[in-house]
Amino acid sequence: MARRVRCGVAAATFLLVGFSTANAAISVPKIHDVQFSGQNGNYSATITGENFGVTPNGIPCNACQPLQLQIVDVVSQPAQQTINVTSWSDTSITVTGIAVSKGDSVLVGVYNQTLGNVDTWGGPVIKQKKDTPIISSIAKSGEGADLNLTITGSGFGPAPSGIGDNFESPFFVFTDYNAQLPGSDGFPWNGGFCGQNDCNAVTVNISSWTDTQIVMDGFGTSYGNDWVVNPHDAFCVGIWSSQSTSNGTTGGTFVCKRAPK
Repeated sequence: MARRVRCGVAAATFLLVGFSTANAAISVPKIHDVQFSGQNGNYSATITGENFGVTPNGIPCNACQPLQLQIVDVVSQPAQQTINVTSWSDTSITVTGIAVSKGDSVLVGVYNQTLGNVDTWGGPVIKQKKDTPIISSIAKSGEGADLNLTITGSGFGPAPSGIGDNFESPFFVFTDYNAQLPGSDGFPWNGGFCGQNDCNAVTVNISSWTDTQIVMDGFGTSYGNDWVVNPHDAFCVGIWSSQSTSNGTTGGTFVCKRAPK
């Protein structure tokens, strides 16, 4: 079985425009906004939304990695940040001590144990860094192993070597929160790129890649068992320019959505 993902500048508070997996049709956690304040290496965040559920056991907590609240920096994904959770309600969560930098793209996952579901949010801390990929939209079709994503934006770079079926590289990662697998966090797993700290060995099928569009046509090797995409799972896509030399650390961008029903 795969390992679970354990997954700072101005004093004022800024409103972040990010991408949430929220969907009003069913009762799931919904992240509406994430606001950051602080300075490099020591940011605070206020996460607002609905259906976060009752305060989990062990929260508030200091220097913790709660399974019900995962914050991941694209620089060190899929490692979960060690944070301080100072408050939790059904509509708001406050966090301090987030060791990220201004402009880093981060992933925030909130798990409601009662509903047994996750919502995720992806976006930059304060403001997106220059010369990082911009993901403007993700069109979804198909389901499960045949999930198709058309990702549109800019700064993806030219087609990297090896695109096609069973693609893996430090330029593309797909992270799914398998809410149907028993557990306390929705069991996130990675496809396409293992990251520096965890590896599920699931490959992706990339049928085309240009500077402005990437098309993923489902999954390749190792897909299945615990590593599946259920209808309405929360998922995130991370992209680095194909010209990046960071080996999947600095310079990436996260966007989060929800799989088709």
